[in-house]
Amino acid sequence: MIAIGRTAVPLALLWAAGCAGPASRPSSAGDAFVHPCHIQRADDEPFVDDTQAALQETGCRAALWLDGLFGDDSNVDAARRTHGSVETSVRYSQFEGTGYRTRLRVRFDLPNVKERTSAFFGLEGEDSFIRDRAEAFALRSQFPRIDDREEWLAGLGYALPDSARLQADLRVGASNLRMPTAFIRARLHLNVYADQLNLVYLRLTPFWRTRDGVGATLGLDYNRLLSPKLLLRASQVGTISESTAGMDWLSALILYRNLRDERAIAYQLFARGDTGEPVPVYEYGGRTTYRHPLLPGKLYAEGLLGYSWPRSERDEPRRGSYEVGAGLELPFGQKRP
Repeated sequence: MIAIGRTAVPLALLWAAGCAGPASRPSSAGDAFVHPCHIQRADDEPFVDDTQAALQETGCRAALWLDGLFGDDSNVDAARRTHGSVETSVRYSQFEGTGYRTRLRVRFDLPNVKERTSAFFGLEGEDSFIRDRAEAFALRSQFPRIDDREEWLAGLGYALPDSARLQADLRVGASNLRMPTAFIRARLHLNVYADQLNLVYLRLTPFWRTRDGVGATLGLDYNRLLSPKLLLRASQVGTISESTAGMDWLSALILYRNLRDERAIAYQLFARGDTGEPVPVYEYGGRTTYRHPLLPGKLYAEGLLGYSWPRSERDEPRRGSYEVGAGLELPFGQKRP
């Protein structure tokens, strides 16, 4: 897990923040120089506020340093828009066992490179990120498959000119410090149909990485607004690549209910599998995920409860398996308006 606080943040961000950046400004005559990303914090600052400020400040410093490599002009306002989140969760499955997940996401703009260019850095499930399969389960995908290993990722992103119907972006980067892997990932999001109650969109994500070659993920989602507080989503997603014999697929039907005060709950029926495996349907079942703001806008908790029928070998019986999970999310920074 990632330790977070005033003096313990991701080491790579600390290294970037400590490198030479733009000149700091004096706060007043005779005072010590104050870095333009500095966030004033009281000694008795609450732990969560202190942690958010530390992550925001460190991300801002890293953004200024990296953007400064491509030009002399330092855009402090752009650096201060650095944003991201830290998430940690634990999940126990009767079939798969216990899995822990820690995820860090940091994103910032690079004005000296180009207006639509940004950088990203974090600790993510490598397969989920590169193959664009982070849609996995319910509210914010805190609880992915246990076999999706978290790895450090970093790279550059470019947002192509978009419209009301079509959005597209491109990301180039590297992952996995132990066995470095380069990757390229494009993503196209097309709104096929939309009215006041219905939305159908198609998502295509071609990708390439040095470890398993070329692949693509295709997703189709139908969303129906049942009431101001109820949303029904039917989702189908599949991935093929040179390293797999078949298509890794997921089908899901999710009912989202928006509760008061930033609370929400999701009910999901799902099935997933791989057409190239001896058991093409690996698992089917249902789960419920509840999201609750412990500190609105600062700290969120999620809980998961589910029951499914998995099977990995053709000759083994399909037995029921329960799962439980709990997670925390700490967002920081502000996205571009």
